[in-house]
Amino acid sequence: MKALFKHVEFCCEYDFNTTGFKTLQEYPKKFKFDLIIFDSSYGRCFYPLVTRFNNPPAVAVTPYRLPPILSNAFGNHLHTSYTPYYNTEFSTKMTFLERLLNFFYTFVEVMYRKNSFSPKENKLVKDYFGEETPALRDYERNMSLLLANVDFIFDFPMALPPNIIPVGGLHLTPSKPLPKDLQKIMDDSKNGVIYFSLGSFLRSDKLSATQKTNLLEAFKQLPQTVLWKYEGGSIEGLPKNVILRKTLPQNDILGHKNTKLFITHGGILSTQEAMYHAAPVVGIPFRSDQRANIRRMERRKTARLINYNNLTVTHILENVKEVLNNPIYKTNMKLVAKRYRDQPMTALQKGVYWIEYVLRHKNVDHLVLPARDMDGYQTANLDILACLLLLCLSIYIAYLFLPTAINVTYETLRNHIQAK
Repeated sequence: MKALFKHVEFCCEYDFNTTGFKTLQEYPKKFKFDLIIFDSSYGRCFYPLVTRFNNPPAVAVTPYRLPPILSNAFGNHLHTSYTPYYNTEFSTKMTFLERLLNFFYTFVEVMYRKNSFSPKENKLVKDYFGEETPALRDYERNMSLLLANVDFIFDFPMALPPNIIPVGGLHLTPSKPLPKDLQKIMDDSKNGVIYFSLGSFLRSDKLSATQKTNLLEAFKQLPQTVLWKYEGGSIEGLPKNVILRKTLPQNDILGHKNTKLFITHGGILSTQEAMYHAAPVVGIPFRSDQRANIRRMERRKTARLINYNNLTVTHILENVKEVLNNPIYKTNMKLVAKRYRDQPMTALQKGVYWIEYVLRHKNVDHLVLPARDMDGYQTANLDILACLLLLCLSIYIAYLFLPTAINVTYETLRNHIQAK
């Protein structure tokens, strides 16, 4: 968690020194945008651009599913009893210990951001925008909407307030024709194609020599063609059925009829593309939410997980062959894809609609729950429960001791009368 916020701090410092930021700062003072859309996943360092451009309405988006810190900031109740923290492997049906841990992870993140990271973030922002810059929480409070990369077909169901709009799969589109050389490879692969990509976080050429050797040895024993997004140069002894490319059109490859399997790091955008195109998955997660994403797919029997530290030839082949040869994975993926596509509008159409809604109405506070301006103990009624508990305790104590006190008083009075 600390490392993640440290990464946000690094990104802010880096971005403040880019040509793009300096160009924005040089815009005329009276220039005003109609709307600003912020990626608010974790960092808020660009929020003061709202003031810089004369206070247009602003919309937040997050491709990183729905972090508790954003859910909380937009007034949502954090239902930790059945909404798993996004970086865990928990399901909606948690044991007592899992619910305890889930509660802890969720609220530690919220409190860490509020009490530890926010002061650093505010100081950093003031260094670039000026000492008079308002607190970032004030900007966040006035954000109109949050477009979150969640969908109840891909993810677990969750309760959302009207100002958090689920647009999971915003980037998903039907596949397009491939470049001629790739189209020929895909069409001519009689046994199908396995697509292998570790996304943008980890370069494949940075895998250890042993891991690369084991992967190639496993691929050599498969009848399928393997398309590998490999950012380095050539590999000595490359099997005939393995083709390396530095970049590949992932969406269009996954949508091709001959794609039999997707080997992925398990990032949320990649797993959403796999589900949209009904491509079964073997996941090799490395960090953050990747392991949780693959575990969720495993529960649905749409994927298998390979431990990054156990990339042996046997382990790779066992999982790859299981997904390739067991039709349940493809069948379940088709069911997910069918349900996702059966919606009144696409995620992109929904996102565009709500952005235009903000442009039309400017202020959308009528969609905001009062919880956004309340403390957590109030929204959870902890003060009410404490009051009721105290009342019940008082009645119980009275029940225990009052009869004894009455008897003692009665006996004392009777003895006093008899003595007189």
